[in-house]
Amino acid sequence: MLEFILEGESNPAYVTQRINQFIREYRLRLLELSTEEFESSVQSLISLKQEKLVSIGDEFGWHWAHINSDKYRFDKLENDIEHLKQLSKDDLLAFWDKYINKDTAKHYTRLDLQTWSAKIWQPTPEEFEMYPSAVLSLFGCLRSGGHTTLSIAEVYSFLLSVTTSNSIDTVLEELCELYSSKQAPSTINAGTARTAFETSSKIATALQMAISSAQDTPNFANLSTTNFASIGMKQSPEGIWLINDYTQFKSSQALH
Repeated sequence: MLEFILEGESNPAYVTQRINQFIREYRLRLLELSTEEFESSVQSLISLKQEKLVSIGDEFGWHWAHINSDKYRFDKLENDIEHLKQLSKDDLLAFWDKYINKDTAKHYTRLDLQTWSAKIWQPTPEEFEMYPSAVLSLFGCLRSGGHTTLSIAEVYSFLLSVTTSNSIDTVLEELCELYSSKQAPSTINAGTARTAFETSSKIATALQMAISSAQDTPNFANLSTTNFASIGMKQSPEGIWLINDYTQFKSSQALH
């Protein structure tokens, strides 16, 4: 299981997009690792696991954790070290593609838990159902930066019109022009808008991720065997279900 626990001021849709980007790019990082770099990383992990417990309290906690898990795998550490000694780069890539890479993993399973702050913009259930996460991410970054002139529908329409062959600077310029065109005549200042967009790394990053997502939009709808529409839940274009009433969702789950 690969787990990410993140907390910050960014909207959750943006954070999810960053995680997607990290997972996608990290495989490229694994491919680029030289044999020496890989073996050095493995040896560092082995050395870390071989460190002795420094107190009786640490040793007690380590043993009790295995007892409390009902697995009693007191030899797990030794087994982990032996497996690491035999681990190859090809093994790691095969594991990544079997369990983590959504494009190749046959039984890809993912759970996103997002908590939206009441202090930032958050999509309505209808907007969640209508717009891809990349759109919510970019629009949320625009709103957080004080850029409230554009509607979410206009941002979505703009992304649909983007030519993927254009550079990020060109697309950013086009977004600035659109933003300026929606402002009142007395407040129009394209240069100021561009400067504001450029100094906001989140807007530029969200825009770049939105462009990439348009080329490779994940779709988890075919992985879901349950339809929650009957209890009022909304499903995003990617197939992700929004639980907006936890009590109702919990009561709908049969215990097995």
